[in-house]
Amino acid sequence: MPTHATTAPPTLDPLDPLEDARDLQASIAALRLLLKAQSRQFEAIERRLSPPGTPAETGAHRLRALKARQA
Repeated sequence: MPTHATTAPPTLDPLDPLEDARDLQASIAALRLLLKAQSRQFEAIERRLSPPGTPAETGAHRLRALKARQA
């Protein structure tokens, strides 16, 4: 009579590819949000470092920034 278990130990559940894909999509979405936030920070730094333009240039720059955020 054997003194150890003769059945194979329970294996881990097989990986769920759909769950992995959802996790990956969530990670990508979070990274995109971080990238957008960093981009805005860089734009703000660039605005602070660049010399002030005419009011028309400033307005045009703000309008382009708003349009880019909506896209």
